[in-house]
Amino acid sequence: MNTRIKVLLGAMLPFVVIACGQAPEESQEMPSAQPVDMFDAVVANGRVMDPASGLDAVRHIGIRDGRIAAISETALNGSVVVDAAGKVVAPGFVDLHSHGWTPLSQRYQLLDGVTTALELESGAYPATSHGIYPPIAIAERSLINYGASTGHAWVRSRILEADQAITGMDQLMAGTLNGTGTGGLSMGRPAFHSPLPAEQLPVMQELLRQDLANGGLGIGMLLDYMSESVDGAELRAVFEVAAEADAPVIVHIRRGVAGDPFGLDEVIGLAQETGAAVHVCHLQASAMGGIEVFLGKIRAAQRAGLRITTESFPYNAGSTAISAAVFSRNWREVFAIDYGDVEWAATGERLTEETWHEYREKQPGGTVIHHYNKERWTRIATEAPDVVVASDALPAVSEAQLVAPWSVGTFARVLGHYARDEGTLDLMTALAKMTIMPARLLEHLSDDLARKGRIAVGADADLTIFDPTTIADRATYRQPFQPSAGITHVLVNGIPVVRDGEVVPDRFPGRRVLGRVSDS
Repeated sequence: MNTRIKVLLGAMLPFVVIACGQAPEESQEMPSAQPVDMFDAVVANGRVMDPASGLDAVRHIGIRDGRIAAISETALNGSVVVDAAGKVVAPGFVDLHSHGWTPLSQRYQLLDGVTTALELESGAYPATSHGIYPPIAIAERSLINYGASTGHAWVRSRILEADQAITGMDQLMAGTLNGTGTGGLSMGRPAFHSPLPAEQLPVMQELLRQDLANGGLGIGMLLDYMSESVDGAELRAVFEVAAEADAPVIVHIRRGVAGDPFGLDEVIGLAQETGAAVHVCHLQASAMGGIEVFLGKIRAAQRAGLRITTESFPYNAGSTAISAAVFSRNWREVFAIDYGDVEWAATGERLTEETWHEYREKQPGGTVIHHYNKERWTRIATEAPDVVVASDALPAVSEAQLVAPWSVGTFARVLGHYARDEGTLDLMTALAKMTIMPARLLEHLSDDLARKGRIAVGADADLTIFDPTTIADRATYRQPFQPSAGITHVLVNGIPVVRDGEVVPDRFPGRRVLGRVSDS
């Protein structure tokens, strides 16, 4: 294992040491005398790069029953052979923060090398309802692996809006597309604006407990979107449940004015008081010019023994519903921007004061892209070896309705722009940030995640094969639906789903990822 990776995995996550309690599984190689068995599939001649073990060498990978069965220096026999000569063979990319739970979103994330995309910031309630709502359903016909946290917002919805029975962001969008919804992705709902009565806190806690026991991947919190309605008692109640279940709180922290870290200080304090693990979403989007201060606070908390982790995506804007709570505050001061810096995502139109108020009133579920970050801030987070890569991908319903480019090209951008073109991030470290690091955040909760993010005998055969000389993101704000370049083959659970840069028709090997289900 190279020195940079040792430093990375040692310094990155006290979370890993505390939660997992053991060293990562190393890649296992077959002896030189190989059996003559026929494998279901073989990936041959590739440069295998496995950040979990530090393996970086030409190898042949044999796959059987959806898992890696052999890693060999000599050739293997397979019913299907993928020739990876001259290419990097990496663990499939694990995206912890994806709202891309539509068939179209999955297609573009797959072409960006993602084999597992998890809805952890928003989550769902129950978590197992994620992905089941037509016409955007992915369950049973999923290109990649998918799963969700237990969504705090949607537990609030169940309590405060029981008559509406809408308890997940994907269900809201599905209802809108079916003509049965109650506002699309609008965040103007009681769950986002009404305080939870004190007598309902035990109810909320019990719903959270039950759903975690049924497979929820931590507790997702859209805290900044309900900043004025969630008080300290409710927030502490959530952290207490997380600590009991040894499940992370995946949180969009409350936002201060232009880099004020008070929202980060709040969750670090609660982690210290309760013992809960915390994963902070899209750090650069919350920190802005305070990125170095935010990272310093997170690293200090880690050194103090707290389980604090974070993520970022490599673009200089943010995106959310125009009805989000932050836009009910002094948002131009918060983001240090004006109306013309905001883009109507569906068309690319730059807004004026007049169109801003018109869209906010008439289309509260519409998505905006607000251009407020700077490359120097984004670079700090992207190049940090202890910050996970996560896309924050938006749900794509139709190519006629634009989405932000990070929904399509996040992982290729890190590998192509930063690791290769800029040379500011070595390739093994970049791969660690999108494979083993995100997998380890949840592997103590999920047998599924314990088999992902690594190339080892017994691991799931999720593999991304790319040309390191040509990999690049091509998505732009005006033309986002341009698949990443240089990703030649992708296998999901041992099934080739991308061949020679094209999605193979009618193959849906993706599976739901769950936390461990309680027997009680």
